[in-house]
Amino acid sequence: MKKIIYFLFFLSLSSCDLLTTRNAEQPNTLGNSNIPAFSKEILFSNFKVSMEGKNLENYMQCFVDSSFLKKKFRYFAAPVLVSQYPELNNWNIESERQYFQNLKTKVKTGQSIFLTLTPRDSTQSADSVFYQIDYSITVLSENQTINGMYAGSGQFKIFRDSRNQWVIVEWADLLRDNSKSWSELKGRLY
Repeated sequence: MKKIIYFLFFLSLSSCDLLTTRNAEQPNTLGNSNIPAFSKEILFSNFKVSMEGKNLENYMQCFVDSSFLKKKFRYFAAPVLVSQYPELNNWNIESERQYFQNLKTKVKTGQSIFLTLTPRDSTQSADSVFYQIDYSITVLSENQTINGMYAGSGQFKIFRDSRNQWVIVEWADLLRDNSKSWSELKGRLY
Protein backbone atom coordinates (compact mmCIF):
# COMPACT_ATOMS: atom_id res chain seq x y z
CA MET A 1 0.00 0.00 0.00
CA LYS A 2 2.87 2.36 0.84
CA LYS A 3 4.35 1.71 -2.61
CA ILE A 4 1.09 2.77 -4.28
CA ILE A 5 0.91 5.98 -2.24
CA TYR A 6 4.54 6.84 -3.07
CA PHE A 7 3.90 6.04 -6.70
CA LEU A 8 0.78 8.27 -6.84
CA PHE A 9 2.58 11.05 -4.97
CA PHE A 10 5.56 10.90 -7.36
CA LEU A 11 3.21 10.74 -10.36
CA SER A 12 1.32 13.83 -9.17
CA LEU A 13 4.57 15.79 -8.69
CA SER A 14 5.94 14.89 -12.07
CA SER A 15 2.71 15.60 -13.93
CA CYS A 16 2.41 19.12 -12.45
CA ASP A 17 5.92 20.13 -13.49
CA LEU A 18 6.69 21.08 -9.91
CA LEU A 19 10.23 19.86 -10.26
CA THR A 20 11.04 21.78 -13.45
CA THR A 21 12.19 25.38 -13.62
CA ARG A 22 10.07 27.96 -15.37
CA ASN A 23 11.16 30.70 -17.73
CA ALA A 24 12.04 33.99 -16.05
CA GLU A 25 9.43 36.75 -16.31
CA GLN A 26 10.36 39.99 -17.99
CA PRO A 27 10.57 42.91 -15.55
CA ASN A 28 7.75 45.41 -15.53
CA THR A 29 9.38 48.58 -16.87
CA LEU A 30 6.32 50.75 -17.36
CA GLY A 31 6.70 52.45 -13.99
CA ASN A 32 10.29 53.57 -14.31
CA SER A 33 11.68 53.92 -17.81
CA ASN A 34 14.14 56.69 -16.99
CA ILE A 35 17.70 56.00 -18.03
CA PRO A 36 20.39 57.72 -15.93
CA ALA A 37 21.09 60.97 -17.80
CA PHE A 38 24.82 60.53 -18.34
CA SER A 39 24.44 62.52 -21.56
CA LYS A 40 22.52 65.66 -22.44
CA GLU A 41 20.57 63.75 -25.10
CA ILE A 42 19.37 61.20 -22.55
CA LEU A 43 18.21 64.00 -20.24
CA PHE A 44 15.96 65.52 -22.90
CA SER A 45 14.78 62.10 -24.04
CA ASN A 46 13.78 61.29 -20.44
CA PHE A 47 12.05 64.67 -20.24
CA LYS A 48 10.01 63.95 -23.38
CA VAL A 49 9.16 60.34 -22.46
CA SER A 50 8.11 61.23 -18.91
CA MET A 51 5.92 64.08 -20.17
CA GLU A 52 4.21 61.93 -22.80
CA GLY A 53 3.91 59.03 -20.35
CA LYS A 54 2.55 61.33 -17.63
CA ASN A 55 5.10 59.90 -15.20
CA LEU A 56 5.60 62.36 -12.34
CA GLU A 57 8.52 60.54 -10.70
CA ASN A 58 10.52 60.33 -13.93
CA TYR A 59 9.62 63.91 -14.87
CA MET A 60 10.93 65.23 -11.54
CA GLN A 61 14.19 63.26 -11.96
CA CYS A 62 14.98 65.54 -14.90
CA PHE A 63 15.33 68.51 -12.54
CA VAL A 64 18.02 69.43 -10.04
CA ASP A 65 17.88 67.72 -6.67
CA SER A 66 19.76 69.77 -4.06
CA SER A 67 20.93 66.51 -2.44
CA PHE A 68 23.18 65.98 -5.48
CA LEU A 69 23.89 69.55 -6.60
CA LYS A 70 23.81 72.67 -4.43
CA LYS A 71 21.56 74.63 -6.76
CA LYS A 72 17.86 75.41 -6.81
CA PHE A 73 15.56 74.99 -9.78
CA ARG A 74 14.36 78.25 -11.33
CA TYR A 75 11.69 78.75 -13.97
CA PHE A 76 11.24 82.03 -15.80
CA ALA A 77 7.83 82.31 -17.43
CA ALA A 78 7.18 84.29 -20.58
CA PRO A 79 7.04 87.84 -19.10
CA VAL A 80 3.75 88.75 -20.78
CA LEU A 81 1.98 85.89 -18.98
CA VAL A 82 3.21 86.67 -15.45
CA SER A 83 0.56 89.39 -15.04
CA GLN A 84 -2.16 86.96 -16.18
CA TYR A 85 -0.82 84.10 -14.03
CA PRO A 86 0.99 85.72 -11.03
CA GLU A 87 1.91 82.32 -9.54
CA LEU A 88 4.44 81.96 -12.37
CA ASN A 89 6.52 84.76 -10.85
CA ASN A 90 7.91 82.69 -7.94
CA TRP A 91 7.96 79.27 -9.59
CA ASN A 92 10.10 76.62 -7.89
CA ILE A 93 10.54 72.84 -7.89
CA GLU A 94 7.40 72.29 -5.81
CA SER A 95 5.41 74.45 -8.23
CA GLU A 96 6.74 72.26 -11.04
CA ARG A 97 5.65 69.12 -9.18
CA GLN A 98 2.15 70.53 -8.52
CA TYR A 99 1.71 71.64 -12.14
CA PHE A 100 2.68 68.22 -13.46
CA GLN A 101 0.45 66.41 -10.95
CA ASN A 102 -2.47 68.60 -12.06
CA LEU A 103 -1.63 67.88 -15.70
CA LYS A 104 -1.74 64.13 -14.99
CA THR A 105 -5.12 64.53 -13.29
CA LYS A 106 -6.65 66.51 -16.14
CA VAL A 107 -5.23 64.34 -18.95
CA LYS A 108 -6.72 61.02 -17.96
CA THR A 109 -5.96 57.51 -19.16
CA GLY A 110 -6.67 57.20 -22.85
CA GLN A 111 -5.97 60.90 -23.43
CA SER A 112 -2.59 61.99 -24.74
CA ILE A 113 0.24 64.48 -24.56
CA PHE A 114 2.66 64.80 -27.47
CA LEU A 115 5.90 66.73 -27.08
CA THR A 116 8.34 67.72 -29.80
CA LEU A 117 11.70 69.19 -28.83
CA THR A 118 13.88 70.70 -31.56
CA PRO A 119 17.34 71.86 -30.43
CA ARG A 120 18.39 75.16 -32.01
CA ASP A 121 21.55 76.22 -30.26
CA SER A 122 23.82 75.26 -27.37
CA THR A 123 26.69 76.89 -25.53
CA GLN A 124 28.94 75.03 -23.14
CA SER A 125 30.73 76.63 -20.20
CA ALA A 126 33.04 75.06 -17.64
CA ASP A 127 30.26 73.53 -15.53
CA SER A 128 27.04 73.78 -17.55
CA VAL A 129 25.40 73.78 -20.96
CA PHE A 130 22.88 76.33 -22.15
CA TYR A 131 20.34 75.01 -24.68
CA GLN A 132 17.77 76.80 -26.77
CA ILE A 133 15.05 74.38 -27.83
CA ASP A 134 11.88 74.96 -29.81
CA TYR A 135 8.98 72.97 -28.43
CA SER A 136 5.48 71.99 -29.36
CA ILE A 137 3.11 70.32 -26.90
CA THR A 138 -0.23 68.94 -27.98
CA VAL A 139 -2.61 68.08 -25.16
CA LEU A 140 -5.54 65.91 -26.20
CA SER A 141 -7.96 66.05 -23.30
CA GLU A 142 -11.67 66.30 -22.68
CA ASN A 143 -10.80 69.23 -20.41
CA GLN A 144 -11.21 72.21 -22.74
CA THR A 145 -9.26 74.60 -20.49
CA ILE A 146 -6.01 72.83 -21.41
CA ASN A 147 -6.86 71.02 -24.66
CA GLY A 148 -4.84 72.21 -27.65
CA MET A 149 -1.36 73.02 -28.87
CA TYR A 150 1.30 75.06 -27.07
CA ALA A 151 4.45 76.18 -28.85
CA GLY A 152 7.45 78.36 -28.15
CA SER A 153 11.11 78.22 -27.24
CA GLY A 154 12.72 77.11 -24.04
CA GLN A 155 16.11 78.13 -22.77
CA PHE A 156 17.49 75.40 -20.52
CA LYS A 157 20.59 75.63 -18.35
CA ILE A 158 21.69 72.14 -17.38
CA PHE A 159 24.42 70.99 -15.01
CA ARG A 160 26.09 67.71 -14.13
CA ASP A 161 25.33 66.69 -10.53
CA SER A 162 27.42 64.64 -8.09
CA ARG A 163 26.05 61.41 -9.63
CA ASN A 164 27.52 62.57 -12.96
CA GLN A 165 23.98 62.98 -14.37
CA TRP A 166 22.71 65.99 -16.29
CA VAL A 167 19.80 67.87 -14.70
CA ILE A 168 17.77 70.97 -15.56
CA VAL A 169 18.58 73.84 -13.21
CA GLU A 170 17.09 76.82 -15.08
CA TRP A 171 14.32 77.02 -17.65
CA ALA A 172 13.10 80.17 -19.36
CA ASP A 173 10.04 80.15 -21.62
CA LEU A 174 9.90 82.41 -24.66
CA LEU A 175 6.80 83.18 -26.70
CA ARG A 176 6.74 82.40 -30.39
CA ASP A 177 4.34 84.16 -32.75
CA ASN A 178 0.80 84.15 -31.36
CA SER A 179 0.95 80.61 -30.02
CA LYS A 180 -0.08 79.58 -26.55
CA SER A 181 3.11 78.80 -24.63
CA TRP A 182 4.25 76.37 -21.95
CA SER A 183 3.92 79.21 -19.42
CA GLU A 184 0.24 79.45 -20.27
CA LEU A 185 -0.22 75.70 -19.81
CA LYS A 186 1.51 75.90 -16.42
CA GLY A 187 -0.53 78.93 -15.41
CA ARG A 188 -3.81 77.24 -16.31
CA LEU A 189 -2.89 74.09 -14.38
CA TYR A 190 -1.36 75.50 -11.19
